Amino acid sequence: MSSTNRDLENILKWAVIIILAVAALKVALAVLGIAWLLGGFLLFRVLPLVLLVWLALKAWEWFRGPRGTSPTPPPSSF
Repeated sequence: MSSTNRDLENILKWAVIIILAVAALKVALAVLGIAWLLGGFLLFRVLPLVLLVWLALKAWEWFRGPRGTSPTPPPSSF
C-alpha cells in the first residue's frame, strides 16, 4: 500500500509541476508577443515619423542659417 501512495504522490507532484510550467510558458510567450508588437509598432510607425521630423528640422536649420559669413564675431578694438 505504501508503494501505491508513493506512486500517486509522484504522479500528482509531476502533474502540478507540468501545470505550473505550462502556465509560466504561456505568460512568457505573452510577454514576448507584447514586446514583439511594441517593437514592430515603434520600428515601422514611430521611427519613420521621427526621421522625417528630424530631417525637416535639419533642412529648416540649413535654410535659415547664416551662409557665407564667418561664425566668429569680429575682433574688438581697444
